[in-house]
Amino acid sequence: MRIALIVIIAAGCELACGLLLAQAASAPLGRPAASYEVKGPEEKGGLETYVVTSDYQEKPCPLYVLLPDKFDKTKRYKVLYILPALGPGDKEGVLEAKKRDLGNKFNVICVGPDFCSMPWYVDNPEKPRIRYDSYLPDVIVPFIDKTYPTTPEPEGRLLVGFSKSGMGAVSLLLRHPDVFGRAGSWDGCLMADNRPEFYGSKENFAKYYIPNLLAERAEMLRDKPARIAVMGYFYMKRDADAARKLMEQLKIPHYFDNSVKREHEWPSGWLAPLVEVLMADDMVKAKPVLTPASGAK
Repeated sequence: MRIALIVIIAAGCELACGLLLAQAASAPLGRPAASYEVKGPEEKGGLETYVVTSDYQEKPCPLYVLLPDKFDKTKRYKVLYILPALGPGDKEGVLEAKKRDLGNKFNVICVGPDFCSMPWYVDNPEKPRIRYDSYLPDVIVPFIDKTYPTTPEPEGRLLVGFSKSGMGAVSLLLRHPDVFGRAGSWDGCLMADNRPEFYGSKENFAKYYIPNLLAERAEMLRDKPARIAVMGYFYMKRDADAARKLMEQLKIPHYFDNSVKREHEWPSGWLAPLVEVLMADDMVKAKPVLTPASGAK
């Protein structure tokens, strides 16, 4: 078990007593150097659990890390960021990854961030202490890259989620393509309308609206390997179909399979196939194996 530590991103040097001052260079290219404090890890249920305190969230937030069984500090690993869809304490996604043995199957580090309230993956200027969008690239990614032997470049960072966290995965990729490499959405609300209580103004909502982001990034994504995967449905079939139509119009390469209906929840068997797509050399040509729901016979 690693010794409990505190991390603050700032100019400086290592200090004694478990206090580490990291250089601003540990932030992803072009990102601001954020101050944060991390306590842990504690071993809980096979997960390394930290508590992160920062100016990006109103309260300290847990952070869950699942390592491959044969984790080797001398090797470099891709990181799968499994985005929660519910409020504080939602670690169901990373627990489903553990149940499906995804860390070992794909030899990746699985990371489950958490938030102080239900996340909509947006920064609202009216609520500067609840930054759902920038919390990952500014706080979580730098900490994970500093703490574990990751592949510290976009192709080494994958995002996956469902419902609003599926929307969040695609939004984070499109807003931060220099930080994240691929995003997978299952039954995601990719055409979600403005929710003023989360987005604030119409002008701010426009910065996160998926159709706007796809149009803005189309030239960058066109004629390149696919970076977006959209799969399955329960509630959001129309959203997925609309996203596919728009990506086809914009000539954005992508993986799409909207043929499988599964329950709108982590254990319904969609996570492993979607991760298989994200890990493929060429996502467009991926042929994932569907898995049954957890507990199914």
